Amino acid sequence: MAPPSTTTTVASKSIQPQMSLKPQASQLVAQTCARPIPNSYWATPLLLACEYPWSPYLTTQKLENLLTAGVRTFIDLTEHGELSPYAPHLSGQAARLGIDVRTVEYHCFPIRDRSLPESEEFMRAILDVLRDNAQRGRVSAVHCRGGIGRTGMVVGCWLVECGVACDGKEALECIAREWRGVAKCGRYPCSPETGAQFEFVKNWCRKAGAILSVGGDVKIECVVTHRVREVRDALLLVTFSGVVFFALWSFV
Repeated sequence: MAPPSTTTTVASKSIQPQMSLKPQASQLVAQTCARPIPNSYWATPLLLACEYPWSPYLTTQKLENLLTAGVRTFIDLTEHGELSPYAPHLSGQAARLGIDVRTVEYHCFPIRDRSLPESEEFMRAILDVLRDNAQRGRVSAVHCRGGIGRTGMVVGCWLVECGVACDGKEALECIAREWRGVAKCGRYPCSPETGAQFEFVKNWCRKAGAILSVGGDVKIECVVTHRVREVRDALLLVTFSGVVFFALWSFV
């Protein structure tokens, strides 16, 4: 039985999944861009994790920031009635920003707050949407209410699924590094939120063939944010050491 979910495609054209993952160089800019909203982080160059982006009481919506940052697919993990829905306003927000509303998609996969998905199949349905968008080079945003528990759980499973992390433990380490830069980290130091959600990610296994190949030989995996930063930090350390050595040598 297919997992219960609601999908609204603002675009009129049907989605045709592609069978290759081919990131463009420009997509890597996401790794160095500022966070669109304070309570968000780039899990991969094509996936933003964040809190709920809409409130009827605000004149300036976080939704605008996400659209401006390039997000075109929204994956909502909140339950019906949990918060004021923004799907009816999505096309209007996009149009006001000069964005072709046909390029914007909204998907709803409700998970109860502080809980787990009802089944592994349900989680894989979410990951299938992420995979389809990654294959098409689209930027997605996944969120729940606060962007902590349900969001962290989905992000963790995706990092394993797409090959960014070798297993759930490494995926959680990736999230922890990015989470330190989120505004609410001081109040909510961990993501995901519950022990059960952490265990769900730790035990997640990549589906066979999930890491797709181009031309049958070359594997293209998502860029690992912390790997890039480790290389950058290493280069900075080498450069700094060289400067110090040169300075000391000059005084000899």
